[in-house]
Amino acid sequence: MHEWSIAESIIEAVIQSVKYQKILEVEIKIGELRDLDIEILRESLKILSSETILRDTKFDIIVSKAVFKCFDCGEEWGMREALKIMENMLTVDKYVLEENELEPPIHFIPSLVIGLQRCPKCGGMDINIESGRELEISKVKVEE
Repeated sequence: MHEWSIAESIIEAVIQSVKYQKILEVEIKIGELRDLDIEILRESLKILSSETILRDTKFDIIVSKAVFKCFDCGEEWGMREALKIMENMLTVDKYVLEENELEPPIHFIPSLVIGLQRCPKCGGMDINIESGRELEISKVKVEE
């Protein structure tokens, strides 16, 4: 459960960076390609902060959508289209059995998404991930 260790790192970083002020709110930006369970992360933050100076802090989690961009033609698309493209490139024998259902490997290895993409407009494979991989503390609000 990597959500727990991420929550530990967030709490440690916030406490270290704002040592002498009351912290009212922490905003965390997480890209949808991180494949984190947001509710588990939220609960981990609540549990781990309960015995710290962050016990009354509000944790806001913002999920940023994945955006892919073709370097050849400039086309941009999101995760829904990326999953369709990937499904068309993978045969079912490459899927992984999870709880009696076949799942595409992207569920387990999110970094595969870029390697299994072709531009939906021109078919190019020179693709960049514009957003969706973020994992950052984007804002800390302290009491004045």
